[in-house]
Amino acid sequence: MEQNELKSILQAEIDDAIGFIESETVEQRKQALEAYLRQPYGNEVEGKSQIVTGEVAEAIDGALPSLVRIFTGSDNIVVFEPQGPKDEASAKQATDYCNWVFNRDNEGVAILHDWFKDALLQKNGIVKAYWEDKEDITKERYFDLTNDELAMLMSDETMEIVEQDTTEFPIFDPNGMPVVDPMGMPVMGATHNVVVQQKKKSGKVTIENVPPEEFLISKKARTIADSPFVAHRQMLTRSTLIAMGFNKDQVEGLQMGDALAYTPERVARYSAGEQPYQVQTDDPAMQEIEVFECYVKTDIDGKGIASLVQVFYASNEILEDEKGKEMVEETDYVPFHSICPIPIPHKFFGNSLADRTTDIQLIKTTITRQMLDNLYLTNNARVVAVEGQVNLDDLLTSTAGGVIRAKSQGAVTQLVVQNVASQAFPMLQYLDTIQSKRTGVSDASQGLDPSILQNVTAAAVASRQQAGAGKIELIARIFAETGVKSLFQGILHLLGKYQDQAKIVRMRGKFVTFDPRSWTNQYDVAINVGLGSGDREQKLAMLQMILGKQEQILTQFGPSNPLVSVSQYRDTLARLIESAGFKDANAFI
Repeated sequence: MEQNELKSILQAEIDDAIGFIESETVEQRKQALEAYLRQPYGNEVEGKSQIVTGEVAEAIDGALPSLVRIFTGSDNIVVFEPQGPKDEASAKQATDYCNWVFNRDNEGVAILHDWFKDALLQKNGIVKAYWEDKEDITKERYFDLTNDELAMLMSDETMEIVEQDTTEFPIFDPNGMPVVDPMGMPVMGATHNVVVQQKKKSGKVTIENVPPEEFLISKKARTIADSPFVAHRQMLTRSTLIAMGFNKDQVEGLQMGDALAYTPERVARYSAGEQPYQVQTDDPAMQEIEVFECYVKTDIDGKGIASLVQVFYASNEILEDEKGKEMVEETDYVPFHSICPIPIPHKFFGNSLADRTTDIQLIKTTITRQMLDNLYLTNNARVVAVEGQVNLDDLLTSTAGGVIRAKSQGAVTQLVVQNVASQAFPMLQYLDTIQSKRTGVSDASQGLDPSILQNVTAAAVASRQQAGAGKIELIARIFAETGVKSLFQGILHLLGKYQDQAKIVRMRGKFVTFDPRSWTNQYDVAINVGLGSGDREQKLAMLQMILGKQEQILTQFGPSNPLVSVSQYRDTLARLIESAGFKDANAFI
């Protein structure tokens, strides 16, 4: 494929992608973010109430703790299940290592929090998982090294001398006489001041949250996997691009761009004085370029069959490597993973909890403002004054115990304002009920409603809380079976493809060696989250019942019975410990 043809395809896909130009989706995300931050609506009147209520924030912040707790209640978010009897050991290793990579090698809880919050607030949450090769360079300075010490230092092949200052001096014997060699020449000693540089190459799976405005996807897409075009739109410095291996001369000629900096979502996210891209630096190395990391399906080799291609595109140019070759590579992996709390079938972007509550927040804001304005008028009512019979300066000065001079009795009368709060409060309660039905987030579902705790049985309380949590559990199940499952399949794929040596990590108090090269790269993924099995107390009760039956069988028939093994008994104890809130059962058994 000719370069101009590929550039034309990329530019057309970018221009048509959802998120590149302002669309209905972009505007809804902007409005949701403004509502979450309780930004003014723009219809405020000076001298009247300007309060903005927080229903959007209440819905999102109310659902988020339950969702994060569901996925972080165990050491293993996912479990890889073997496809055959020979895969059992490697599947268990893959389970342990992939969960370690997510939780320890990356900030797993923080990633889940931001991922879920983006989804609840701005329709879809996006994370990017990719293999990152690093070369860490450290410099150390040593003084007065002997020849032997210098030789020992340089025996490490990763060390390289970048600066050296050697001082020679004659060596004297115990009598103070110079030591000479067999040729009669004085023997010289030396000390060395050196600066050494150590290079360490490493690689890891890096997982990062992608802001919604940086993610572009084709309008034809239903999922990321079937999309003909996906891109990550970033602002990167020239220095970063050169460090990534792009051609230095080409990078220095790229034009600066700031279109991403002024997308509606990003403008809404920052206050007026905190916009991070308002002024470009005068340092050329730190000037930012708008770069598109594109994944496009196209017939790159002219055989009539489209393949997935990774291309870096900026300033209408396909970026080149250090040797001037275009960096256009076929790939088998798209590094993005998406979740949506309320999917719409056959469509990529669904609805968020913010979409379900922005109108309620507007209505409650309007009613609350009117209530407060009414209260202000009740407390500081307007008056009717007979013209010419009252000193108007006295009326305009409102002080406690102040005197109003009047020429006749009745010249000043208070304008009666009817209190409307009693009519407004039922409406506010009705709107709260509507919000809880739409989102599943309510005081009852969070165990915070005192009214349901009075004169009712524990079973009734539990039933009402579980009914309110149904929508939250559905959202968690959707997250689990879509983005979370896809992410861990991606982690496994990256480890099997790029990790070229075994790695030793500390896990459950022991050092364990993991080598993904020995694994089968295809496993069934089971999401290990606490859904659909009742609350913690019910699980604990069930596990205790199972444990009792196992103990009874082991006591009566011995450890060689055909029903329960000692290993199964140990696993039940471990589940009981984990369900009680302790993550590491090995600390106990």
